[in-house]
Amino acid sequence: MIIPLNKLIALNENRYIFTRAAMKYVDKTGNIEGYPETDHNWKVVPNILRMVFDGKLKYDVREGRDLEE
Repeated sequence: MIIPLNKLIALNENRYIFTRAAMKYVDKTGNIEGYPETDHNWKVVPNILRMVFDGKLKYDVREGRDLEE
């Protein structure tokens, strides 16, 4: 499995904001630099989660709103 479960379990941030930021990236997969386009479409969410955990995709929280960088 490509989702780093140990990082997901050890996440000390707000999980709701983390999930919202990841799902916003899912909508933008065509514009993400470094996204593995050779993977099948059903692997979109695990690929995005892995990229967020690896630090390739970042998000910033400002005043209760989640915004991507």
